[in-house]
Amino acid sequence: MTAVALGTAVSFSVFTASTAQASSKPIHITSNKKLTSNPQTRNVTFTGKSALYTKPDFENSSIMIADKKQLSQLAKSNSSADNFIASKVATTNKGTVYYKVKSYSGSYSGWIYGGKTIGKFNGGLSTFQTFTTTQPSPDLTQYNYTIAAPGLSNDGKTITYQSPINTQYGIGKAIGDSVTYKNASFKIDQTGTRTREGDTWVHITAIDPANSKANGWISYKGLAQAESPIPDNAVRIDLVNTDGKLIRYINYTKSGAQKGQPLGVSDNLSYLLNLDDQANIQAKIRDALKGTGYSLEALTANQTGYLAAATFGSKTSLTLTKSDPIASDAIRVNITNDNNAVVASFDYQKAGEQPGQSLGSITSGSNQLSQDDQSALQTNINTALNKSNYQLSKLSADQLSDLANARFGDSVYLKATTGSGAIADNAVRINFVDAASKKVIKSVDYVNTDADDPAKKGATLGTQSNGAWVLADEDVTGITALAKTNLSGTGYGLTGDKLSATQQATLGAAKFGSSVNIDVNSTNSGKGSSLVPYGYNSNAASSDSRQMAATTDQYVNASWEFTGTDNDEPYYSKLSATQIANLNDSDKAKLTSSLSQASDADLTKINDEFRSAATLQYINPGSLTLSNDSQNGTNLTAETIMAYLNGKTELATLQSPKYPVFQKNNDGTVTINWQTIQYHASHADNGISGNRVKVYYTYSD
Repeated sequence: MTAVALGTAVSFSVFTASTAQASSKPIHITSNKKLTSNPQTRNVTFTGKSALYTKPDFENSSIMIADKKQLSQLAKSNSSADNFIASKVATTNKGTVYYKVKSYSGSYSGWIYGGKTIGKFNGGLSTFQTFTTTQPSPDLTQYNYTIAAPGLSNDGKTITYQSPINTQYGIGKAIGDSVTYKNASFKIDQTGTRTREGDTWVHITAIDPANSKANGWISYKGLAQAESPIPDNAVRIDLVNTDGKLIRYINYTKSGAQKGQPLGVSDNLSYLLNLDDQANIQAKIRDALKGTGYSLEALTANQTGYLAAATFGSKTSLTLTKSDPIASDAIRVNITNDNNAVVASFDYQKAGEQPGQSLGSITSGSNQLSQDDQSALQTNINTALNKSNYQLSKLSADQLSDLANARFGDSVYLKATTGSGAIADNAVRINFVDAASKKVIKSVDYVNTDADDPAKKGATLGTQSNGAWVLADEDVTGITALAKTNLSGTGYGLTGDKLSATQQATLGAAKFGSSVNIDVNSTNSGKGSSLVPYGYNSNAASSDSRQMAATTDQYVNASWEFTGTDNDEPYYSKLSATQIANLNDSDKAKLTSSLSQASDADLTKINDEFRSAATLQYINPGSLTLSNDSQNGTNLTAETIMAYLNGKTELATLQSPKYPVFQKNNDGTVTINWQTIQYHASHADNGISGNRVKVYYTYSD
């Protein structure tokens, strides 16, 4: 045994020289290099796991520029100015990696921990795609465009860029002034979406090589369609904002259409638009307006009327509204009917999602919708369509795919079906049935839309008078129009295109929330042909003719805003032709007295306005049918048709409604005369018995 002296402590330790040196050496940078790889591979965003410093955070003089919370907010920014690029990489003796990053806006520049592997962004950073390119659709590439507001502004909409603003670091303008190119026309050859804004950018190429310097990227909102000749078989529809500025236009073409022929069909009092045309036009408008910030999601009855009256080879216009903004973390789900009109919509929002990202996730090479999203969307759809006459109880495979591929900050459209069972409480379902077989040809719901006096389930559509059911005039007009548009192309129609007294009584007794059957007849049976009047000025060619419109009004349906003074106070009074005709002597004297102060040019302008409104209108003679003994399908010569017309005084000459003419006399007073336009049957096209037959009428200036 070895004796150990008391009070003596003995200890043992293992000592390695290299270990001691490494552990005692402080962290420091061993390499600091400028990154030279493709800048597009160095776009980054923040994970929120590390803060941003003036120097790597281990250095004593390092100062925090932005904490983790601030960087998380920058990562969610809706502005591409908050995109960042990595410019340098530093490694330490501890094996850690730091990156120097700077914002596109120049507001931020600093160092942040980036993980432990050079060439990969980890830790406080992750890679970021600033812009996604896509193939442009045919609806974009088929048109020519101009820069809508040429100038110097660096706003994305005025000049062109080598790449969309703030999507490639250090890449700037293609041109700084677009005024030189105000008349230049361009084609779109590329499209894409900025990730943060979710807005659409397009690459344009000049049609004339002399303007190629302006080739580059521009916001789609900065373009206007260049006007081009209107084809004879097309109706040009200008899509304008509330200031009248042209945003886009579409050419709606129909095979076989002739110049001057109306797009819609006449019901003698107005024009009606075929439902197929309505659906096709709605879809074309929606495609044309993508990325413009404007929308027209459902054509109104007035708008379909304007379109129906438009003639091929000419143009009409529709006014747009600014689109409601969509949150960057939401997808707007629009539900449409068979006419492609939006009947319901809702925003499907998911906190934390980035604009431009798809709702679905990649599974087996394609975007798939999660069960949770599918269930939540179906619930939202059911809620949106509750109490409507539409249903979408099960999403189809195509609809699920559309939803999975939908991007946050954008819209998606799903088509619903008309409920075959449930009838809305404020609707009467009208079944148009074959008079002989009672087979349903078409079913439509006639809906009461009066918000101030909504219909109640069980209430009757009409009222009783002296024991008989009576339908209001506006309901007669509305249901007749429904029948005309819905039965177009079916081979069926109302007799004489009118509701009979019996049918009106049947409808009057119908109850909201229920259905009623109305007989319709085949339009291909029986004998006779409908005459379709076309009119043209006798000084012009018949090729300039346009379809005439029937009316039952004695006076032209037109107005003028007259100005004058009453007790030295100015007044403005908009008077229609009918109101002018019915003025009492005192008011008529006041009107003519004020007009005596008008110049000859002003009176001519007023007179021309009323006459123009009356031109090509005619008072319905009661029946425009060519009755003969020929079976339907038999050829009719133009001579046969004209012989029939000349034997019918009421058809040989048609007359416009009355319009006022304000005549200034030698003594300065003004008198009101009433005139009409006489239309004289000139010639006809060859036709087929049972079909519509064109008859041409001339009129003089």
